[in-house]
Amino acid sequence: MSGERRLTAITGAARGIGETTARRFARGGDEVVIGDMLDDVGAETVAAIEADGGSAVYRPLDVTDEDSVTGFVEAIERDHGPIDVFINNAGVMQDGLAIEDLPIKEHDRLWDVDYRGVYLCCRAIAPRMKERQRGVIGNVASMFGIAPYMVTAYSPAKTAVISLTEILAAECGPHNVRVNAVSPGYVHTPMMQGRFDAGVRDKDRMERSAALGTMTEMRDVAEAFWFLCSDRARAITGVNLPVDCGVLVANSYNAFPR
Repeated sequence: MSGERRLTAITGAARGIGETTARRFARGGDEVVIGDMLDDVGAETVAAIEADGGSAVYRPLDVTDEDSVTGFVEAIERDHGPIDVFINNAGVMQDGLAIEDLPIKEHDRLWDVDYRGVYLCCRAIAPRMKERQRGVIGNVASMFGIAPYMVTAYSPAKTAVISLTEILAAECGPHNVRVNAVSPGYVHTPMMQGRFDAGVRDKDRMERSAALGTMTEMRDVAEAFWFLCSDRARAITGVNLPVDCGVLVANSYNAFPR
């Protein structure tokens, strides 16, 4: 795909990490398709990308609905051509709760979006990429899927995404399709800033927990995907790349009894 104009689809890309990633890929020359349930916000993101000289379109998408996912992929390939890169970014967050305090409906909703949604999208796009013998899939996992945190539905869902990434990398590799994941740490998103403002989360504590002493920015995640989806990463598949400013290593290192 070197030198060619790629078609990149990104779920949950109307705002936050998905929006930043869409902007990065458009800035790099890709035609970007933004899939989301936020029609007005998605239209604003498309307008902003176009104002910067990029190419983008918005299409409604509910990753929890199989028909919506199938229709999303089919419509893109019918109207715009084969999808070269597909990034599964859509997801929801969970507050820290003990297992008995998390309503099972909330657990199921989170798994429906954060794991099943990724699975449905992979199931829709992977066979097409395998048949074409080319393509890249990127999945948003989380450092919470690597180490135990007090998010009793979110962490297991993200661990499942990491496992799915590895399985699909092995399955799709013989067809020249690469599948990788990025695991963000504490990311300074508008949603997170709202939690800081409300006093629900502690920014200073998050920064102190990182080896680099700062939070991950949305652009850091976008740049990780830009690399993993590029020809510079042609030999990389099945990896899960933490982009966490060193939270994971610092937690282990600082826990050493001394």
